[in-house]
Amino acid sequence: MNNTLEKHIRDVNKGVVIIDLIAAILIIFLTNSQKEMITGLLFGSIIAVLNFRLLAISLQKSVTYPPNKAQIYSTSRYIIRITIVAVVLFVSAKSPNISIVGTAIGLLSTKFAILGKALLIDKLKRKEA
Repeated sequence: MNNTLEKHIRDVNKGVVIIDLIAAILIIFLTNSQKEMITGLLFGSIIAVLNFRLLAISLQKSVTYPPNKAQIYSTSRYIIRITIVAVVLFVSAKSPNISIVGTAIGLLSTKFAILGKALLIDKLKRKEA
C-alpha cells in the first residue's frame, strides 16, 4: 500500500478513536445500559475500521485489473463487506450483552470521521490560506 493511502487510513482511524471517545462520554451520561452500549460501540467500530481497510485494499487492487475484471472484483468485495456488516448487526441483535444501537453507531464511525475531517479540518485549512 502506498504511503498516502496509509496516511489517510491512519487519519480515519484516529478520527474513529476520537468519535468513539465522544460517543462513550455521551453514552455514560445519557443512557442506562452503559455497558451494552459501549460494548456495541467498540464492536461496531472495530468492524468498521477493518471494513474500511478491506475497502482500501480492494480499491487499490482493482485499479490494476482490466475494466471488466475490476468491476467483477469490486462487486464481489462489496458483497463480502456488506455481508460482514449484516453478520455483525445480526450478532449484535441476538446478543443480550451488545446493544444494536451502539453497534450501528460504531459501524458509522468511519463515515463520521471522514465527514468530520472534511467539514472541520479542511475548512479550517482553507480559511488560513
